Amino acid sequence: MTQTPADTRQGLQFFGRISASVSHEIKNVFAVINEAAGLIEDFTLMAERGMPIDPERLKKAANSIQGQIRRGDGIVKNMNAFAHSTDEDVREIDLVDTLSLTVALTTRLADMKQVSLSMGECPPVSLRANAFDLMQLLHSFIAAALENLTAGDSLVMSVKPLEGGASFSLSVPGKDAPVVLETMLSFPSQAICANMELNESAGTCELRLSASQP
Repeated sequence: MTQTPADTRQGLQFFGRISASVSHEIKNVFAVINEAAGLIEDFTLMAERGMPIDPERLKKAANSIQGQIRRGDGIVKNMNAFAHSTDEDVREIDLVDTLSLTVALTTRLADMKQVSLSMGECPPVSLRANAFDLMQLLHSFIAAALENLTAGDSLVMSVKPLEGGASFSLSVPGKDAPVVLETMLSFPSQAICANMELNESAGTCELRLSASQP
């Protein structure tokens, strides 16, 4: 399918939203590291004045820095993988890995609504598709579901093989299937041959991809 200028604009807006979210996460990592480094500096000044230092407090500050470095490394790896999703128009992609990356990049949005976002059971499945368009669609699918959830809810996302294609599903444990307005999904739902269906018996809202991708 040929992309229109509007499609391109939506793609750029999606890339911008993810980039802004990642930059906020990295900024938060730096803030915590800066706070812990300041605490270590205070301990150093105390030592210079001959005051006793609690080793446990020093160890806690060092552990905090190491933990934030690991967190920052994970955030940067996710951003790097997201950036490489634009490398090829269509390729064979691991849908579980793609969903996991999308969930990781959307977690901050869920956190802002105080909703727990996680992965459910996901058997191995792959499909030839445009990775960037698929991530844009999955992100808008999750974002649309979050609109109708309340603080304290848990949103679970899964994927499984279906008739040569695949089915992504959203569920809210303990509640009915989440409501997702199709009008809130971005253009790739048409671009990558996806249809949305409500499976009330399973309590899921499903996004089904056909085996034949353009």
